[in-house]
Amino acid sequence: MPRSMTGFAKIEKEFPEGRIVSEARSLNSRYLEMNIRLPRVDYASEQKLRDLVKRHVKRGKVDVTIKWEKASDEIAIPRVNENVVRQYTAMARDLKENHGLSGDLTIESVFALKDVFTYEENNSLPEDVLMAAGSDLLVALNEERTREGEHITNDLLGRLETITANLTEIEAGWPAVIKAHEEKLRGKIAEITQSVAVDETRVLQEIAIYMERVDISEEIVRLTGHLDNFRGTLASSEPIGRKLDFIIQEMVRETNTIGSKSNDLYINERVIRIKVEIEKMREQVQNVE
Repeated sequence: MPRSMTGFAKIEKEFPEGRIVSEARSLNSRYLEMNIRLPRVDYASEQKLRDLVKRHVKRGKVDVTIKWEKASDEIAIPRVNENVVRQYTAMARDLKENHGLSGDLTIESVFALKDVFTYEENNSLPEDVLMAAGSDLLVALNEERTREGEHITNDLLGRLETITANLTEIEAGWPAVIKAHEEKLRGKIAEITQSVAVDETRVLQEIAIYMERVDISEEIVRLTGHLDNFRGTLASSEPIGRKLDFIIQEMVRETNTIGSKSNDLYINERVIRIKVEIEKMREQVQNVE
């Protein structure tokens, strides 16, 4: 089932590190374009998120925004102040060597000393939280794009049926059109040559050449093949937007040829109906990934 390139998703979720509000929207584009706005993260984490987007979205313009509201009770991370510990150790050694004092510094006594530890808040969003939020967001975005893709697919299938019905009418009515063309051509030849002896074999050859020039049976066969190809492509799970666009170009070409060759009101009325449906299909295909 094809996906639409347009979609929107928003998720708000609580993590131990705080509240994450993530939002994604996608629009039509010939290629994959990403615009990502994040809280403070390291470069490697941002690149991993970009790779995640590429795995979920193959084509379109994607905007991803992730906001982090830090937990108010977040515990600051303790760090050993190495310079202070070295100074306390040197002072203890000096007291023992130069002042005759006894005793040793222990871990317990060091912990009780002032400024041995500093406390730093975590100002960068952890990578595991970023990736979890990003994954949930992109899954939700693709669910929306898939639902929109179902609507597009149903619309395209309906238009294919309309085109097929008109093409069937053209195929069924074409023999009568050919016969009318032949009778009209014979009448003109008879009118021109009514007082002149005419080689009937030559007349038949000229009629055959003309009939071959206006014959549309090959175009009908090719257009039918393009319709079948379009239906089959719609069943693919791969990105198909560009392929569908190419098939539509071929459908337009065959339809135009049928219209230019036939020179008949009955045929041209149905050609116009087919063109209208193809144009609407072209507009829809612009939304397909």
